[in-house]
Amino acid sequence: MVTVAIALSLLFVTWHLASAPVETDSEDLRQNLDFVSRELQTLKDRLDRTQAREAVLQREADVLRQANRLLREQETQRQSELNALQSELDFYRRLAGTGGAQTGLDVYRVELLATGSERVFQYALTLTQNIRRASIISGRAQIDVEGTLDDLPVTLRWSQIGGDEPEPAFRFKYFQQLEGYLALPEAFQPIRLVITLETGGSRNPVQRSYDWSLLLTEAND
Repeated sequence: MVTVAIALSLLFVTWHLASAPVETDSEDLRQNLDFVSRELQTLKDRLDRTQAREAVLQREADVLRQANRLLREQETQRQSELNALQSELDFYRRLAGTGGAQTGLDVYRVELLATGSERVFQYALTLTQNIRRASIISGRAQIDVEGTLDDLPVTLRWSQIGGDEPEPAFRFKYFQQLEGYLALPEAFQPIRLVITLETGGSRNPVQRSYDWSLLLTEAND
């Protein structure tokens, strides 16, 4: 706005000079010309200073925008690191039994990742046992996928989704991770992933159920 005002002032002075009646006194005319020249120079100097200030303000605004962007990126990174540390802390608390729960064998985490094929998914199961149990535990992890096929409820067993791979087995004292792939048939719509840990003997099976779409969403976060 200041720049526009100065420009209008320059136009006004120029118009005044051009429209002023011609004086017969050459000395008066020379004085008028000198006065107008000084006014024009003053306005030009003000215009130059205003443009310089605007350039400085623009650079300062660019610096502030960049600083804000860097702060947001650093805050996002710190939050991600905090989440990872909290996850690790929860993991070791579970192992040590210091989080209030004295659970034995359990599914600590389930991860489900999409692959290059729309029908094939990678899974990763993290199994834990309270460190106070202090004994090796072994068994098998039964993986089922509940969903619909032709609008009918269907439960797919390992023999239908695991390909030629044997059913996942575990043997550990504190924790173990099981990984592999699940191949779903065409037209099947998955709804839930069901994990059942069986050890045989007197132990009851441990079963956990997970929302399929939620697992994929968490993997993309």
